[in-house]
Amino acid sequence: MRVTPLTEFLMWSGLVLAVLLAVGWFLSYTAVRLDRLHHRMNATAAALDAQLVRRAEAALEVALSEELDPATSTLLAAAATEALESPGPWTTERQRAESNLTEVLRAVSDALPEGDPDDPDDLFRRLHGAGLRVQLARRFHNEAVRDVIRLHERPQTRLFRLKGHTPTPEPVEFDDAWPPLPDQAALPRS
Repeated sequence: MRVTPLTEFLMWSGLVLAVLLAVGWFLSYTAVRLDRLHHRMNATAAALDAQLVRRAEAALEVALSEELDPATSTLLAAAATEALESPGPWTTERQRAESNLTEVLRAVSDALPEGDPDDPDDLFRRLHGAGLRVQLARRFHNEAVRDVIRLHERPQTRLFRLKGHTPTPEPVEFDDAWPPLPDQAALPRS
């Protein structure tokens, strides 16, 4: 069978069109994935901010509960108020205030009673739970940020400017090591 120039042209045109469609689909898929990762990162940032506010409010409630000595209450109230009043979302001042609250919580943790495990409204139990949720929320947010950074650094994202004018995000770094997270092996399976 003899191939005519028109048939050869149509075959090459079809091949080029198929390659262009595949590249276009891949770039579109990457752009949509990047957009979804940005939305996820924004959602985890909002969740982290909410957990930080809850932790500071719980610390302030404990400080004002009159169950601690006056010096400990004053120290805890000052750190919680500073964390609540620091400008956000992730300024250096905010991160410093959150680290300061964690340091104060660690320093006064001996003065904090365990709390009543049967009382869901127990202030000390709520503060402990808020501290754990802050650690988890920061971990989830920083994982989302790492995923966005990883996609920003891919060659196709840079070459075709898929991220647009969006700045590369940075992980949120502050001291949140109070109370210590339980070991993964000790967590119940669900």
